[in-house]
Amino acid sequence: MKGNSRGCVEVMSGVCSRAIYASSSMVVVETRIAKGTEVPRHSHESDQVTIVLEGRLILGVEGKGEKTLGPGDYEVIPSRTPHWAKALEDSTVLDINAPLTGDRARLLERLGWHSMEE
Repeated sequence: MKGNSRGCVEVMSGVCSRAIYASSSMVVVETRIAKGTEVPRHSHESDQVTIVLEGRLILGVEGKGEKTLGPGDYEVIPSRTPHWAKALEDSTVLDINAPLTGDRARLLERLGWHSMEE
């Protein structure tokens, strides 16, 4: 299913996400992170590309260290690699995970996404 008009769902304090696209091979989620919010260290079962659309944040990736990203900047995060972030200003990021894995399926359910494109 292309596009999803569903609203943003708060997934933690200062972090609001909405599903943009999902299939068995890829999940795209837009996330807004409020200035000063810290996203704790975590990892995903899938590979992830994080693209900053607006704002600035510090993104840390285990083995790569931390870097400041702004609009148009991106980072590729291999599966199961711990990473974390801190928003230096109100920011919007696009996370693309491939393929669809259990942790991303649980997030999609939490975001109210029930249709998949085959």
